Amino acid sequence: MYKALASSPDVDVTGLICLPQRLRPLHKFLPTTAHPGDRLTNQACFLWELDGPHDPLSPLGPLRKLGQLRQLASTLLRSRVQCDPLEVDTFWDVVWRQLFSQTLSAEDLPLIKDSKFLLCDMTRGMIQSRVLLHRRPLKLDTRGYDFVIVSGSRPLRLSAGTRQIVRHYDLIPVLRPDAMRNPWYIRWYHKAIRQSARGAYFVCDSEPCREDLAGAYPELADKCATIPCMLTDVYRPEPSLNQIRSIIEQRRSSATGAVPAKRPEQTPRYIMCVSTLEPRKNYVGLIQAFNLLRGRAIAGSGLDDLKLLIVGSPGWKYEPILAAMRPLVERGDLLHLERVPAEELRVLYTHASAFVFPSNYEGFGLPPLEAMQCGAPVIASDIETHRWVLGDAAMYFNPYDMTALAAQIERLVASRESASLREKLIAKGRERVKLYHANQCGPQWVELLERLREEREPSTAPSTLGINRPAALGKVA
Repeated sequence: MYKALASSPDVDVTGLICLPQRLRPLHKFLPTTAHPGDRLTNQACFLWELDGPHDPLSPLGPLRKLGQLRQLASTLLRSRVQCDPLEVDTFWDVVWRQLFSQTLSAEDLPLIKDSKFLLCDMTRGMIQSRVLLHRRPLKLDTRGYDFVIVSGSRPLRLSAGTRQIVRHYDLIPVLRPDAMRNPWYIRWYHKAIRQSARGAYFVCDSEPCREDLAGAYPELADKCATIPCMLTDVYRPEPSLNQIRSIIEQRRSSATGAVPAKRPEQTPRYIMCVSTLEPRKNYVGLIQAFNLLRGRAIAGSGLDDLKLLIVGSPGWKYEPILAAMRPLVERGDLLHLERVPAEELRVLYTHASAFVFPSNYEGFGLPPLEAMQCGAPVIASDIETHRWVLGDAAMYFNPYDMTALAAQIERLVASRESASLREKLIAKGRERVKLYHANQCGPQWVELLERLREEREPSTAPSTLGINRPAALGKVA
């Protein structure tokens, strides 16, 4: 989405860079009049934290809890967030490596070098804590901007003339509570939507996602639209078969604690799945289906040498998944990889006998489309979102019937019709992904921004979120 908007001559984009931590000491930016070296050092310390959560107090035991309480107190007492214009000429390569290198290609480097970015001391944890404790939303100075686009509901008070657009991905916390790690996240998610609904416009990534949102929150029925996720150009066929064994060895995960009895001596045949290890991804069901296949495999059947390759790191409630994976890892039938970069992932996609996506619920689901971009045939669970996103370019199965999944895998990789079926699915997948290119979805965003700009709202005082009628399409933060 950033590429599509930044490439448009009708939109002037400023990237807002926030830190990932939930609660952390506030970063104090220096004024633009400060010594150049002091400013660069200050921004370097901010950018250092983009790499992930860093907790310098963790070895100090009780002091760590005290530090967290102080951070919470400062979060609740403050009223606004601070921003600082990034020295892009100095730090563009850091921004590229940390935020864009996995989704944009090298040809897109000028988009980053020539763009504007603001560093912001707001974190997701700050917003979560304020929502849960019924504090007033933080104030963000957006003077000069017509829109602020945020990822997920982020209640904020904006300057008059700026409207918030929420990129809404799914309603999983509300509709699938068993998939959540704790109930407070469900409560926060609901309250954040309710607060944002007072003035924000929601853009959903699929029509089923929009229907879920409007069904649960009727007040948003006329304030939401559907614009699908866009695909990156990074994924494409990569016929480097000789790299697969080295990728497997280098990216092999130790999360299960199991040691394979025998390492593959040859490049394996495999079906694959890519996703975080969490309940709604239905990994346990996939493993059950794979065990059914291996249980009836005979020599020369096309199933006897088939491996299951899973790319994904543990997320939450992953213990049953790792337990189901462990025996297969020990037998050498399951290859579990983590932290696979895009250039290696496309090699795995390209040579997969099938890509399987067995989720019980999705808001959109990018991995099946990435697999299609690389020329892999796809088998997906028969849920409304997959039907909307993938159309007739995938095979489907009942996600609660693992016998049905096993039958579809066997049909695609080890039946008389396998070759013709693969060819058909790959061709349809190649056409399907064209719907999600930037040149298709980008204009939808520009059209939406123009429409929202032209809307005429009553000239009343701003709402509690500080949202007023946008002045003109020109800047997006």
